[in-house]
Amino acid sequence: MKIEHLKKGIFSTLEQVKNALSRNKLKKIIALIMSITLWFYVMGAQNPTIEDSYRVKVHLRNNSYDYKAFYEEQEAKVTLSAPRSYFIDYTEKDIRAFADISSYSEGEYDVPIEVNHPKGFELTRISPETIHVKIEPIVERQMDLQLIPSGSPSPHTIITGIQAPQNITIIGPKNIIDTVKKVVGYIGVVGESEDFELNVPLSAIDENGREVASARVAPSSVNVLVQIEKSVIKSVPIVANLTPPDGKEISNVKIEPSTVEIEGIADVVNSIDSLNTIDAAISKDVKAYKEKLKLVIPEGLKVSVEEVLVTAEIKAAQQ
Repeated sequence: MKIEHLKKGIFSTLEQVKNALSRNKLKKIIALIMSITLWFYVMGAQNPTIEDSYRVKVHLRNNSYDYKAFYEEQEAKVTLSAPRSYFIDYTEKDIRAFADISSYSEGEYDVPIEVNHPKGFELTRISPETIHVKIEPIVERQMDLQLIPSGSPSPHTIITGIQAPQNITIIGPKNIIDTVKKVVGYIGVVGESEDFELNVPLSAIDENGREVASARVAPSSVNVLVQIEKSVIKSVPIVANLTPPDGKEISNVKIEPSTVEIEGIADVVNSIDSLNTIDAAISKDVKAYKEKLKLVIPEGLKVSVEEVLVTAEIKAAQQ
């Protein structure tokens, strides 16, 4: 009996709800539409669409291995629009500004700047709209290698030879490679007294003697064999190469010092009987000559002095 009574109560309640929903249908539909409209209005007022700007570093994209792109690093001002709540979750780290140069070859261009931003944002504007890029082809060039001894070997020894590959390749952007004047390697020989091998790093050098770091040297280092022999020392006289003016002659030539010690391998030293000064032409209006003159020094020879003081008298030639 209790169950039957409960069932009748439930059915009665459902019937009352049904009757209530069936009355005033139009008013209820209008009320529902107004409620939905009010909800969207409130949400729009509380979370409106706004704009905000970010400073974003511009990067290059799709740079070819056959070219090198040069550009001045800069930032772009990126302005985005979105509902206010979106800006809470994102920062400039979520925005990427780039210039795609995959379709460009050698030359100078103003490349459009593009922006990647999170979903839900809209790009309003970007400033600047382009970035200036200079594109240079990557080139290779063969150059001779200059190996330069640094310091001096042990006393009474001399370097007689340096064996190493001579042709070196430099690789880089054309405008950079054009500045390279030589490729050098410096060999430390201080205190060495016999043949030795050494791995020598190589550097590309410009006309001012500065390293061109952007030029890649291949190989970057070479194995070098330095040959050293015991040296021979002897003293030889110095001869002044003076040319008198027309109608004049030279007399009483004095050279200080008058002799010089030369040092080198035996075959070279034993073949030398004297050293000459560089050629010097004397002006016709002088009666006395006094100048420091450099010596002409054969390759591979060490000397105790490299210049001497030469004095002489100039007088009219005898008829």
